[in-house]
Amino acid sequence: MTRSGLSEGCWLSCVFLLLIDKVSLQETEAVVGDNIILPCSNSDEALQDKVTVFWRFRDSRIVYDIINNKVLFDEQDTSFSNRVESFPAEWTKGNFSITLSSVQKADGGLYTCFIPAINKQTKVELIVKERPVAPSLQWRNGDVKTVPALSGREELRNRDAGRNPENLVLFSAALLGLTLLYV
Repeated sequence: MTRSGLSEGCWLSCVFLLLIDKVSLQETEAVVGDNIILPCSNSDEALQDKVTVFWRFRDSRIVYDIINNKVLFDEQDTSFSNRVESFPAEWTKGNFSITLSSVQKADGGLYTCFIPAINKQTKVELIVKERPVAPSLQWRNGDVKTVPALSGREELRNRDAGRNPENLVLFSAALLGLTLLYV
């Protein structure tokens, strides 16, 4: 027991419970090429007139800095240049969310929004998925059949297969057969 009558384990539990309220983790998904909003807000405490908020990617790369109600781009990581916006009219309401445009595969990972005045962090895990390739149609015995979308690698393989002379002969024969049906 410590002098105050509480055990060390109890103190650690109390500190943990206080900190757990100040850090939240959210998960959001985006597709390559999309624009996505990364959320960060504070509704439980009033902020001072001069708002300061720091957005970081993987804890070290500068995404967006608001210092004394002004956005500073001086030290912004070049991979985020001209791709991040905020909503200044919303800052007084405690909304410090940002929009990341033209999402790239490399944008996937952990983002942190830190509000130092109230020692609050919001962590957002961005999961970036490849844009699915649209399904294609195939003709078989006069029927239209939907074929599942191919991955990029399969699509390249199939595109290369189209350059083989045998495929060109088969395509020409099919085209000639269709033409004869309609004559």
